[in-house]
Amino acid sequence: MKAKAKVLDVLHLTGRTASAEDSRTILSEKEFKELLRQLKEGEKDPKILSAREKLMSLRPVWQD
Repeated sequence: MKAKAKVLDVLHLTGRTASAEDSRTILSEKEFKELLRQLKEGEKDPKILSAREKLMSLRPVWQD
């Protein structure tokens, strides 16, 4: 097994075994893989990209 795959497995296992009192979100294997893909490739959802663009165009109140 490659080192990267081992690290990902440990990260995934650690997240899955978090206690219920912990504030971490536990992802399914499918969700975890999707998160890694999204982090690597970037956001592609047009709704999210549009919302992000609108937020970036807002002017903070302290700049008025």
